[in-house]
Amino acid sequence: MGIGGAGGVAGALLAPRIAARIGIGPTIITGFAVSPLAQVPLLCAGPGLRWQIVLAVTLAGQLFWAVASGTSQRALRQAVCDPAFQGRMQSASTTLTAGIRPLAAATAGGLVLLIDVRATLAVGALLQVVPVVLLLASPIRALHKIPARAAVPPAREGASP
Repeated sequence: MGIGGAGGVAGALLAPRIAARIGIGPTIITGFAVSPLAQVPLLCAGPGLRWQIVLAVTLAGQLFWAVASGTSQRALRQAVCDPAFQGRMQSASTTLTAGIRPLAAATAGGLVLLIDVRATLAVGALLQVVPVVLLLASPIRALHKIPARAAVPPAREGASP
């Protein structure tokens, strides 16, 4: 876990440089794409020090890209969102991502009862491919720089559209 955490810290520190070099969209997509790939060693792992090392290095790489991607996502959302709505935007994002975790954990626990642990992990890895496909089909794949937010006139209270 410590080696994985070090990967996350490195991802946070290097996220701006990575986004500048390969683009904000590709940074986000890479973060999502690394996650299902990082499940492969977990599916193959057995007992022993060698597998512990492989899993530690894999976790470091996965967390590196997850944090670099997450940092890039937040920077992009903040850049395109009106400052008056940024708190709501971030809280909605956090609620959606963190709020689904208990349901995902319960679903995974139920699957483990129906099928075995490795099969459940494989299902999870396959499901992680879905956002990658969606992102690759979206315009974000070509987004290299964070766009400047268009000037939006302030809303007037009581004004009708």
